[in-house]
Amino acid sequence: MNLNNVLKRFSWWFLVIGVCFLAACNGKPGVVSSPAPATLTPTALPEGLAQATPFAPTATALPEASPTPLPPPHLLTICLGREPKSLFWYQASASARSVLQAVYDGPVDQRAAAYQPVILQKAPAQADGEIALLPVEVKPGDWIADAAGNLTALAEGTRYRPAGCAQDGCALAYSGNQPVQMDQMTVRFTLLPGLTWSDGAALTADDSLYSYEVARSLFAAGELDALARTANYQALDETTLEWRGLPGFLTPFPLAYFFLPLPRHAWGNLSPEQLLTTESVWRTPLGWGAYVIDEWASGDHITLHKNPHYFRAAEGLPRFDNLVFRFMADGQEAVEALRVGECDGIDSSVLLDVSLPALQQLQQEGKIVLFYQPDVAWEAAFFGVSSLDPTRPPLFALKEVRQAVALCADRQQIVENLMAGQSAVMDSFIPPSDPRLSAETRRYSFDPAAAASLLQSVGWLDADGDPQTPRTASGVPDVPDGTPFIFTYLAADDAERPAAAQILQQSLAQCGLQMNVEIQPANVYLASGPDGPVFGRRFDMAQVAFPLSVEPACQFFSSDEVPGYAPLFPKSWGGINASGYANPAFDQACLAERFSLPDQVDDHTVQALFAEDLPVLPLYTRFRLAAARPGLCGLDASAAAVLWNLEEFDDAAGCR
Repeated sequence: MNLNNVLKRFSWWFLVIGVCFLAACNGKPGVVSSPAPATLTPTALPEGLAQATPFAPTATALPEASPTPLPPPHLLTICLGREPKSLFWYQASASARSVLQAVYDGPVDQRAAAYQPVILQKAPAQADGEIALLPVEVKPGDWIADAAGNLTALAEGTRYRPAGCAQDGCALAYSGNQPVQMDQMTVRFTLLPGLTWSDGAALTADDSLYSYEVARSLFAAGELDALARTANYQALDETTLEWRGLPGFLTPFPLAYFFLPLPRHAWGNLSPEQLLTTESVWRTPLGWGAYVIDEWASGDHITLHKNPHYFRAAEGLPRFDNLVFRFMADGQEAVEALRVGECDGIDSSVLLDVSLPALQQLQQEGKIVLFYQPDVAWEAAFFGVSSLDPTRPPLFALKEVRQAVALCADRQQIVENLMAGQSAVMDSFIPPSDPRLSAETRRYSFDPAAAASLLQSVGWLDADGDPQTPRTASGVPDVPDGTPFIFTYLAADDAERPAAAQILQQSLAQCGLQMNVEIQPANVYLASGPDGPVFGRRFDMAQVAFPLSVEPACQFFSSDEVPGYAPLFPKSWGGINASGYANPAFDQACLAERFSLPDQVDDHTVQALFAEDLPVLPLYTRFRLAAARPGLCGLDASAAAVLWNLEEFDDAAGCR
């Protein structure tokens, strides 16, 4: 994906999965409502753009001369799900960023579970001297990243890692009376040579510095994570920038801290307030990408033409001379426009209200081509590992019980029957398609017999010999003998989730686990604690959705993310780890995963601990969907932004 400005802590929950096909998540780990599947109905043909008219014949001395028509422009039309409100980068919505894929190229794409530079010469590497740890003096009151990675002011009692300390075991408690030395991560970024803005002005490192300055002026301290973790950002020369993080902060993803350039030469005389209101900024921003905006016709379309200064123009890019983004009322209108040739492609923000079987039927008929954008989110079910409700028996406190649930849950049936086979069963917080997934990660294939044996071994007995009746406790810690294994499963009332809960209910019954399904609106059972049952930690199991991104997700299950009453629980009711799971070994492995350098090798410890302890039951991945007309080539849905390589789209005759 294009590198987003990293949002206020956890506010990115509300953005990154907002357009997931088949109702992905938003907010805290959760769900959003999805419209009921619709069928396709013909719509009136919208008025198209005027074609270029041929030259009229002129009088000449040559008899019978035939007029030579002017070839029509090579035009690409993309349908969007909604009209943007602004194209200013720091105000851009998901639909705006689809348009900005044409105006900007990169500066960084997210592909293959990694950030990939577009307008930088390479990803910075420690081995090449572009990443370094430099000791700096830190005084009381200075902002640092403490030993747990939290941003805080250095004060008495703060646990910090002194310079040269790479593990939690060498962390110290600050005495509060003297300066200390801590490591500061320093990264250098180098732009490609010869980059220009679409008006022909040189694009330099100073433009990225200007973007950083704009962000600092628009957002309060801590409102953007990239800003909060940045101690200094400077241009060293025309093509080189240096980023310095807060002392103690390390990241394996330094490209997340390169600020998208903005044109100082064009906007530098505008105040921050003027940037938000100046029409040329939010309607026709300058870029360095494949296209330049010509016109924004409110309520209808945005037109663009090929950028003659595009840095990849020598490659014959972009393939199309002109580009139009059309705004669609709904998915049915977009599909009909695609069928009749008024749209060449449909962005993944559009097809939310059209049933997948209807789209697949059109593909079988050769009328459209579908593109599945995999692994944009994952569904999971929190276990109530440690409840705040003293009357609730701790059915899932033992990891062996949670493992048995994973073995007895027929998750593959959900993938095949409800997700069109385009999803995947997960056993970790990393999807099977991610190359970072350890080959040694424990797998939980559907195996009711193995699940029954595991339950029996920890005291959940099949006393009557009937697997269809609930097992009962015998010697289970903190559970009265004779307690039946009956629990409530909370699930949202949208998309495939009620049907998925039924599949889980039926498969778990084979192992003597009676699961009563309770369907509720997501905003009810996922409300903030202490009132909400999930984040108030008063539940048995509850289905939620997590975003998938380059950043590791282990932090969602660390002990400092457990919600509860302060000061016992540091993040109070803002914590994400509703299960109440706490394992110091997992915490340390997760810290090592999150706060390391790019060249450091992951030993996969945190993945192994997660798959062993299972604070949540991983279920299946989610996907987004895009579509194109037959004959349009180049669309590649493997990246986080489906239009990431828009400049390479072409007609079938020019496909490579």
